[in-house]
Amino acid sequence: MDIPNIVRSVVIGVGVLPLSLSLAGTLNATSRSLDNLASQTTPSEVDKSIEDIKAGLAKPCINYLLSKNDSKLEREAQDAVDEYFGGEVDHRTVCDWVVNG
Repeated sequence: MDIPNIVRSVVIGVGVLPLSLSLAGTLNATSRSLDNLASQTTPSEVDKSIEDIKAGLAKPCINYLLSKNDSKLEREAQDAVDEYFGGEVDHRTVCDWVVNG
């Protein structure tokens, strides 16, 4: 029998087991959260949310798309879009989606 290899395998197993169980628990909890979210959101609710977003951003996006570069109107429109999302976004992409999507 090769005792050093057996001992090494046991030590590695004992060291890796808690990490594996922790990771498995985290993935399982995330999966349950996503399942709960998916079961609580119907396609019509998603469509309504999308329409609400577009309605809330229509004026700032039109102002952004029609304003001159580096103008006060452009900056105010960008600020309104950023505020809506709670952080900076790609204004051109968002506004193209709101107006053309």
